[in-house]
Amino acid sequence: MDLIEEEVRQLLSKDNTGHGFDHVLRVCRLAEKLARQECADVELVRLAALLHDVDDYKLFGAAAAQNLSNAYAIMQKAGLSETRQKAVADIIRTMGYSKALQGIRPQSPEGKVVSDADMLDAIGALGIVRCLTYAVARCETVVFDEHVWPEANLSAEEYKKPGRASDNFINHFFEKLLKLKSMMLTSSGRREAEQRHKLMVDFLYAFFREQGLYNWIDYLENFEREHSRSAA
Repeated sequence: MDLIEEEVRQLLSKDNTGHGFDHVLRVCRLAEKLARQECADVELVRLAALLHDVDDYKLFGAAAAQNLSNAYAIMQKAGLSETRQKAVADIIRTMGYSKALQGIRPQSPEGKVVSDADMLDAIGALGIVRCLTYAVARCETVVFDEHVWPEANLSAEEYKKPGRASDNFINHFFEKLLKLKSMMLTSSGRREAEQRHKLMVDFLYAFFREQGLYNWIDYLENFEREHSRSAA
């Protein structure tokens, strides 16, 4: 496991988009905690959590994401059995927001745990920081434009398309982050998501209130009502 951790550290050490090794370690810690609460295989959960971003399409391109080339290279170097490699790959292939938009979700207890941990790290206080970090890393000059409204029902292809007019820091909350609470797959994940979701909503209320943007406060309240009804 130490060899795998070091390989992942080296691969992600230069990332400045919020998907670096610090993110991986947080996901690992949270996934292990959830695994114990959900009676899942802790070792498999840790392996998948360590490797879940080493082929991320945003960092390494579509081919790596499809083939999991980095993950397989690391697992083979570490001498993992073919059975273990397949179990890890099956989890990684079913994780991620764009996969969820296509109806692809983990089915195993371990996959559900790692997926929840990864999504949980995208919300709450750390989620806000990561979202802004990603915006800055992409050299966005506008983190919010009050005249550009979110596209709240994007397909997977639309979500991944670069250069969307609505793609900025604040709109990302409505296009993804505020939806993650309802996408948790474990009871432990749902409990944690409730707290982190509330913090993001409070942040957005303050952000809009300080600028006197009451039309955006109305939009936020309507968004929350609609998604509460759909999740019920």
